[in-house]
Amino acid sequence: GQESLKVHACVGLPLFAGQNLIGALTLDGMQPDQFDVFSDEELRLIAALAAGALSNALLIEQLESQNMLPGDAAPFEAVKQTQMIGLSPGMTQLKKEIEIVAASDLNVLISGETGTGKELVAKAIHEASPRAVNPLVYLNCAALPESVAESELFGHVKGAFTGAISNRSGKFEMADNGTLFLDEIGELSLALQAKLLRVLQYGDIQRVGDDRSLRVDVRVLAATNRDLREEVLAGRFRADLFHRLSVFPLSVPPLRERGDDVILLAGYF
Repeated sequence: GQESLKVHACVGLPLFAGQNLIGALTLDGMQPDQFDVFSDEELRLIAALAAGALSNALLIEQLESQNMLPGDAAPFEAVKQTQMIGLSPGMTQLKKEIEIVAASDLNVLISGETGTGKELVAKAIHEASPRAVNPLVYLNCAALPESVAESELFGHVKGAFTGAISNRSGKFEMADNGTLFLDEIGELSLALQAKLLRVLQYGDIQRVGDDRSLRVDVRVLAATNRDLREEVLAGRFRADLFHRLSVFPLSVPPLRERGDDVILLAGYF
């Protein structure tokens, strides 16, 4: 009855994709002080994660709708021709998702355990995309010493630091008009995450030691074997960068869930 519907705690959080309001998340609690334990920052993190999930769902719906229209079959052929071996339901679904996202210019976050083939997924996306005629540039973030990571990503100018004897392009410049694959993105420091976020937001970079900005047109594919949502909640990964990278998330099934695919893989290798 009405007794059970007395006023209780309620929090409303706006959900944004970029600057656009795409929805709202309402949290209800049965105790008046239900949400007092949450800080403003924690509520913003919850909103960012929810916004990412909603934005992804809307984009997938839009892309699937576009994919139903008559069009060029080349992207699907490119996906089939890559070295992505597997006929299990999980791999079949993954190939369909690659086909959908490849034709777009969206950033993609590829999640999966070590050794599941995340690099092959990135290669398949690039080869089936309009950027296929341009470079696919690879960078393993886990193998980067902090002292050289910024230079590897953005380049440097002569004299920027000891040993910088000439100007040098970074991976973003090398991937201009193409695709940059950032493997193990979860290993980047928070400082570099902030610089990467700026590139994704504004499309320009600054070489180390340079005060000029350079425009770049790069599609970013990122991979991780971590649960980045957990990393965000733990404060080790920026929520805004996670939202930017995971516009279209893909999950690569572990080998133990691929059934007879393991036999196919053994035969191939």
